[in-house]
Amino acid sequence: MELNFMNRSKLRFKHGIHIAAALLLGSMLLHVPMANAKFLAVTVSSEDNFRNLLSSSIEKAVDDRRDDVYIDSAENNFAVQVQQIESYIKAGADAIIIFPCGTPEQNESLFKYAEKVPLVFINTEPTDDLEGMPRNTIYVGSNELESGTMQMEELARLAGYKGKIALMMGDMNHKAARTRTQDVDDVVAKYPNLTVIKRESGFWQRNKGYKIVSDWIKQGVDFDILLGNNDEMIIGGIMALRDAGKDPKKYLTGGVDATKDALIDMSKGDLDVTVLQDAVGQGRAAVEMAYKMINGERVKSPHWVPFKLVTKDNYQQFVKD
Repeated sequence: MELNFMNRSKLRFKHGIHIAAALLLGSMLLHVPMANAKFLAVTVSSEDNFRNLLSSSIEKAVDDRRDDVYIDSAENNFAVQVQQIESYIKAGADAIIIFPCGTPEQNESLFKYAEKVPLVFINTEPTDDLEGMPRNTIYVGSNELESGTMQMEELARLAGYKGKIALMMGDMNHKAARTRTQDVDDVVAKYPNLTVIKRESGFWQRNKGYKIVSDWIKQGVDFDILLGNNDEMIIGGIMALRDAGKDPKKYLTGGVDATKDALIDMSKGDLDVTVLQDAVGQGRAAVEMAYKMINGERVKSPHWVPFKLVTKDNYQQFVKD
């Protein structure tokens, strides 16, 4: 796979011209370290607000070390991701950070590349056996057993441990969606007066969250707690409530991620709960683990970056300019 670096806005080579010079010499990328600069390459499963924040955090962490970083998207195509990894290895990457986009079996097939270069998997668990990942690999992320549990426990408390819940799930092929949904079900099972009366997958998307809640309203679904596996879906749901002439403040609402738009809705009083999945912290930790492996240090998988509960009482500390 030929990589065209000429128009990549996310390419950062502040301390050498080895990539650009190599491109001029031929179509196959060669990496010649300049002044001992390290080169970290990143393959992102796809681009969205959250993954872009993660990528920016990785980029900054490498830039702060005055090293080189290249980031590209596989656009949710596992074959493309494999090609990217192989090209990064040929380019002489010192470590590769991977947002995996395959099935567990496909992702596990990437482990063989760890014989050539350290691999840091981030945000999406590549395998069901994180502790059994091979040498020279590590998973960096947040423990999903915390996310939906934090979200639902706080909503249950606010509801006085009673109420009818409508749940928007993420892509159920994604382990985070399955785990967050199970977290909700496990909390609800503890409280006899809480029940999930409706659930549907919105595939993480705001527009799908809007449509789902609009349809529920038209169907006369009677709920008083509305939550989503992520903020984008709950934001869409809140928009649907408003457009149907309903006051979101009369419902308890919850998401996950603590995105900028979610915090804006919280400041208006329309969102009650979200859970910070620390994209900046995950990005920094991924780079830190990559350098440890580059330097021959032993690392233990998984490396967890904690979730944080965000409510109307503390959201202002999470607001960024």
